[in-house]
Amino acid sequence: MSIAALVAAAALVVDTVRVESASAVGGGVESASAVGVGVVAAAIISIAPLVVTALAALAAASRSPAFAGALTAGVGAVAVGLAVLDIGLLLDPIDANRLELFRPVTAAPLEPGPGAYLMLAAHVVAVLAGVWGWVAVGRASLTDGYGQSAGPDLTGRAAAARIGGVVSSVAAVAAALVAGSMFVPPYVSADSIVLVPAIIESPWTTAVGSGLVALAALVVTASALASISPAVASGTLIGAGATLLGLTGARVTAGLSSGAGIEVSPGAVVGVIASGVIVVAGVLALPLAAARDRRAARTSQDRVRSTAEAGSDVNAASTRWHLVAGSAGALAGVLLAAAGLLPVLSVPDGLSPPTVLATRTALIAGVVLVLASVPMFFSLFAATVAPALGVLSVAAFMAASGVLQSVVLASDIAGISVGTGGFATIAGSVAALVCGSAVLLAGSAERDDVDTSRRATDVVVGSVACVGAIVSAVGLALPLYRGVDVTAATVVELPWGWDVWGQIALAVTLLIGAVVAARSRRSRGTSLLVGAVVAMVIYLLGWPLTQARAVAPVVGPGLFAGVVGTVILVAAALLSARRQS
Repeated sequence: MSIAALVAAAALVVDTVRVESASAVGGGVESASAVGVGVVAAAIISIAPLVVTALAALAAASRSPAFAGALTAGVGAVAVGLAVLDIGLLLDPIDANRLELFRPVTAAPLEPGPGAYLMLAAHVVAVLAGVWGWVAVGRASLTDGYGQSAGPDLTGRAAAARIGGVVSSVAAVAAALVAGSMFVPPYVSADSIVLVPAIIESPWTTAVGSGLVALAALVVTASALASISPAVASGTLIGAGATLLGLTGARVTAGLSSGAGIEVSPGAVVGVIASGVIVVAGVLALPLAAARDRRAARTSQDRVRSTAEAGSDVNAASTRWHLVAGSAGALAGVLLAAAGLLPVLSVPDGLSPPTVLATRTALIAGVVLVLASVPMFFSLFAATVAPALGVLSVAAFMAASGVLQSVVLASDIAGISVGTGGFATIAGSVAALVCGSAVLLAGSAERDDVDTSRRATDVVVGSVACVGAIVSAVGLALPLYRGVDVTAATVVELPWGWDVWGQIALAVTLLIGAVVAARSRRSRGTSLLVGAVVAMVIYLLGWPLTQARAVAPVVGPGLFAGVVGTVILVAAALLSARRQS
């Protein structure tokens, strides 16, 4: 990691890009004011490896290899996405929009300079250091005392339980916000030279790199909270958070310093705040875990009772299925999101691939599915979130079914075949079904350890939920919109395509879920109904996102019924949350 820090620092003293006219770009020899912007912002990027190097050295000196390894592992995970982003500097510098490194002032062609290669090399070295860090953590996990606690009931428990629900939840939410900010353009530009398109319309290096950074933020945070060692959790959060803070902080600094015509986007501000929260959570993890361990040692019996009340009575079988569901859900979400960035159909050379608007809904469903899958990797939240994840996995399949229908119809045309985005959608649909099946199996295993013989049905919650599910099912059966040439998917038109079958699957899931929610414990029932609400929101977003496929579209009856059903489901979720048990 020290090598990565030195290489990143060296990149600051040489040009990132070169241009025929030195006045065309910040970073040119004759453009000193623009150079200042780049150096200040780029220096922030180098803070992360420098800070991590210092902390890792202190950890090594104090004989804490697990903490030192986790620090570098957290940096390395995020550096994978940063490396892909920096490939854009080599392919097309001006479209990379790396204002933290240089500020274009004309549309003159640019070519990468030595600084671009050095910055990419720094990220590659950081990735390698991260791999070695994980190896160090793995070796430390084999030593005696790893994951031990002064309280017997906390030994071997996930770090989330030892740190505390509040800080763990805040860290998870912060990771989700950072991930979301990666899909928002970092700048708002009115400059005719600096064009900042949406992420999905940006060059592949920007789109894929942003996606990898977002995925790293989610997976690393989940892994940290799932670790049985608070030291590993702390180091991982600090390392990843510092690297994310370097990226988001550099963007904010560059946006504020780039002059008229360029402003920092709200997404970038959210990203830098959330990154800082992750770092703070990592700093607090060790002292909070130590304090909780001391309390557990003094009041072991009370701790066991509170742990049972928190719902941690899930057996080993359900835990395994939770991990399967989380892994499948995260994979499905990433595949569906990636499908929105890749060509769904392959067309002959010389023709532009058609735009499949259904990928927009699938992209949103994929992102939501990834966020819902993150808590499944640590037992503190898995059992509560699982019901919502089950419904959202069906919603993701429903969203993907619209893309599948377009693939089926277009593939019948000579010369058109399934593209990479189409294959990603197919794989994502299968993974979403695996996720939903694993949630069902986890629930079945959990019920083996819970006495349900005396659990009565909540008539009020059940009645409201069933009404909401029925009205929502009507909305799913009717078209969202109608146009002169085409109508949205509906059961009243035969034959049914993949898109109709996807909506039917979600309607059946909502009807079954309403009955199950009435007989479930408060947390599980509420989670299931919240998942139903989010699923319906995803469906309703199909109106603004896909209506452009129709000429002169007008609102269909499905939208009205869907909105009413969603409101009723929200009321059912609130009633469920107010139940006594």
